[in-house]
Amino acid sequence: MQKMPEDVFEECKSSLENMYALYSQHPYMLQRFHYHMTTYLPGTLTNELKGYDKRVDRTNTLTNEQQIFIQVFLSKNAYYYLPNNGCFYEYDGKHYKPVKEDDIQHKLLSTISNDKTIMPWKHKTKINIIKQIKERHILKSVPETDTIQNILGILSPSIFTSKNQAKYFLTIIGDNIFKKNSDLIFLVDVKTRRLLTEIDNIAYMMIGHANTTHNFMTKYHESHDYNNCRLLKTNEVYSMDLWKDLLQKIGLDLLCVAAHYSARYETSENYIMNKADSVLKTYTLFLKNNTQQQIVDKFISHSIQKVSIDSNADLDLNSNSSSHMQQSIYGTSPQLSSSPIESGAGFLMKKAFNYAISWKNMHYLWKQYLSAFSLPNVIYSNTLKTIFKERLQYQDLGDTFVNVTSKYLPLVSDFLAFWDETINMSEGMTEEPNESYFDNELEVDEICMLFKSWHNNNSITETDVLKLLKHFFPTLEIVEDKYVLNVSCNLWDKVQDINQALQQYKTHLKQMMGDIPVNEHNIVSFDSAYNFYTTYCCSLSSNVASKRYFEKYLYSMLHNFIVFERFICVDWYMN
Repeated sequence: MQKMPEDVFEECKSSLENMYALYSQHPYMLQRFHYHMTTYLPGTLTNELKGYDKRVDRTNTLTNEQQIFIQVFLSKNAYYYLPNNGCFYEYDGKHYKPVKEDDIQHKLLSTISNDKTIMPWKHKTKINIIKQIKERHILKSVPETDTIQNILGILSPSIFTSKNQAKYFLTIIGDNIFKKNSDLIFLVDVKTRRLLTEIDNIAYMMIGHANTTHNFMTKYHESHDYNNCRLLKTNEVYSMDLWKDLLQKIGLDLLCVAAHYSARYETSENYIMNKADSVLKTYTLFLKNNTQQQIVDKFISHSIQKVSIDSNADLDLNSNSSSHMQQSIYGTSPQLSSSPIESGAGFLMKKAFNYAISWKNMHYLWKQYLSAFSLPNVIYSNTLKTIFKERLQYQDLGDTFVNVTSKYLPLVSDFLAFWDETINMSEGMTEEPNESYFDNELEVDEICMLFKSWHNNNSITETDVLKLLKHFFPTLEIVEDKYVLNVSCNLWDKVQDINQALQQYKTHLKQMMGDIPVNEHNIVSFDSAYNFYTTYCCSLSSNVASKRYFEKYLYSMLHNFIVFERFICVDWYMN
């Protein structure tokens, strides 16, 4: 503890009195004592004060230079760390890859050597940066749009029909990494098992995480609760051998995007409930939202026609064969095969004006129905037959359901009305950016989300939107089939949200600074600003724009305040 000035004075006074008393009777020593006190000591103290001030100035200069060096180095060199396996990783803006600590230190020391200012603190700076890298968890990093779109483009349409399905799958994998929703069971086709096994292997090798796909099941068991079951559909044809090689290259990217989606959407369940289109939502939650009896009722409604025979007239079996197709469980109904199922006894038996379907053929129709709608077999045979007996007339003789026959029958969108009422189109940005204009844009998946909120009872996919835009609005500028330029929506003012978030961020930064002197070294990274923006939007339950869009806004509207390419200078938030 530092002593009070009064205490220091008293100690010095006491020491002087003691020395004076010691040498007062010795003329020579008394003379030397007087000389040191009046001549030597003041000069020594003056020199020490100058040396101290010089060291403080040097330390402050080095500290500021070191701070800027660290921020810029870590921004330009995206290194991350994973505590559970002690491994370092490097991200180049497109791909993640493991990297040795020795390689990081070599690059770090080489960079420091080129910066003569902080050379005196070379070792100290190295230790500081390595420490900060170890605090940057790779699974908490935010992948760039290129990385995300690359993974989505690989998963869809090769494995998943739409990018929404791919996003849902990735969010599930991310949840499993973070041990969320551990009670859910995801039912998949048997052919998906090899893909899941490869993802398990990649996760174990890359991030040391075991059993990443433990809750994916290829077969339903009666012990499974429908409320905890979710359906996940993959495409019929894809080469697992090609995918095995591909996962070796993009496995770490996939896991990081999965972790990002889990953090962004909180859970896969939250994604399905709030972000997914109605087709995906209805399919995924099919078991949760239906009992065994309701599922059978849907099958009967879709595939079975009850027949009331008039004794004086026969039934026209073809009356509904090509029209009035009932809506399927999750969208447009697929057409089941109309080929004969059982020869000999016959698929439809007409006897004394009674139509019938044998149990064997009814069971086949059931399996065809499940296959057509990509549903797992979730009702055991005996239970299924019992439910049929409760709903249809059954005769033990011939093991047959009577007075029934089978039919197969073959949705329109309000997208143009939505576009006319809510979308604003601008001429495009001027050559030079200015304070009052921003070249707005919407992503295709954002248009899907906004359309869903505008018309709750309709569903639409990104592919549908893209086709509609290209056909009805051919002059629109669409980049990479994802970014629709020079458009905005009345339902979501993205620019206003960012403006308000940035104003809140400025206030937050000022409060954090308090009475601390502000200098040019107090810069703010784009990543920090985006993290604050996402937190702000989540607190208001508002939509969150992509990182690409956010940074595009910063480059356009704050171009006078941007330094080191990805930082905002202190003048922005202190003025």
